[in-house]
Amino acid sequence: MKPLLLLLLLQVLPAAAAETVDIRLFSLHKKSAVYLETDGPVSVDGRRFSGRTRISVRGSQVAMDGDLKAGPVKALKVLVSGHAWLSGPGLPRRRYSGLLTITAKERFLKIINSVPLEPYIAGVVTGEASDLSHPEAYKAQAVAARTYILKHLRNHSGEGYHLCDSTHCQLYTGDGHVSHKARAAAEATRGELLYYKGKPAATYYHSICGGRTALMTSVWPYEGKPYLVSVKDGPPGRPYCAIAPRFYWKTKFYYTGLTRLARQAGWILRDEEARSLRVVRWGVSGRAETLEIRTQRRPVLVPVTEFYHGIGRRAGWQAVRSAYFSIVAGKDYVLLDGKGNGHGVGMCQWGAEGMARKGFKYQDILKHYYPGTEVKRD
Repeated sequence: MKPLLLLLLLQVLPAAAAETVDIRLFSLHKKSAVYLETDGPVSVDGRRFSGRTRISVRGSQVAMDGDLKAGPVKALKVLVSGHAWLSGPGLPRRRYSGLLTITAKERFLKIINSVPLEPYIAGVVTGEASDLSHPEAYKAQAVAARTYILKHLRNHSGEGYHLCDSTHCQLYTGDGHVSHKARAAAEATRGELLYYKGKPAATYYHSICGGRTALMTSVWPYEGKPYLVSVKDGPPGRPYCAIAPRFYWKTKFYYTGLTRLARQAGWILRDEEARSLRVVRWGVSGRAETLEIRTQRRPVLVPVTEFYHGIGRRAGWQAVRSAYFSIVAGKDYVLLDGKGNGHGVGMCQWGAEGMARKGFKYQDILKHYYPGTEVKRD
């Protein structure tokens, strides 16, 4: 078969290229050693092993110490027949199956888990939708997650794996706590993807839209998608996601604290002080799009997406939960009076839960949040 024809076939048959996905584990942690524990036989580079051992970086290679010694070698291949736990100082203890490929990268471990697609989806649904309860909401999440995986399968291709295990891609914490509902949802929707005009859709999703989803181009500088538009989340005054805990939120910033955060983020200079904060531009969904921080010398414009991430990295992600807020000014503080949680683009997870409780099927939920799309089995 000619290379160009083969490439075209892979583009129109995305699932065929992803029967197994390679996930970078502990992607947000830099560790030079981990502990591996098993509850059944594990094959390490072809040798059987059971028990507990330590894997660490040795220069540009990795080695295993304990009952079974291996290395130093460029890469350790750990084939898990049953289950294996990975842990270490500052790391959550998580259980995995499949193949673990462990190498060294810039003095730290690089651990890649090769796992079949459907079990991986069940793990993602557990991680991303653990606070939901209705089976139809879980099914909607499973289809969205599966489509997202295949649409973004090349996220980290230049780094030797497909996706990371953090919310930068999709949250995956192994198979140790996968819920029955998540497994059932993955199985019930096996092979199903969300398509727009014959191509897999970009199925972004978030926790709580606050009553209306966001227009994608108002949030990110990407090319617009006809199905990633601002959608009303239910009847006026009664959004589907209103059932979510902490639908509303408030955060107070004293100007001294706002000054410190704005300096750290590089929005204002070290000798400037924040004197006021206001919204100068609103988006079509009712969310803030551009903020103005006024100092003693000048006004500084900050895109709200940059503000959301900048404050989140420095003050915690609960400080500014969404861009859906208004600002109330006090004498020495500003109060952000908000609703919703997350970027607001695509499917509202708590809205999906609310729709499911009202009798909507998962196909209807997906069509609501991604207008013009349809669910098809690959």
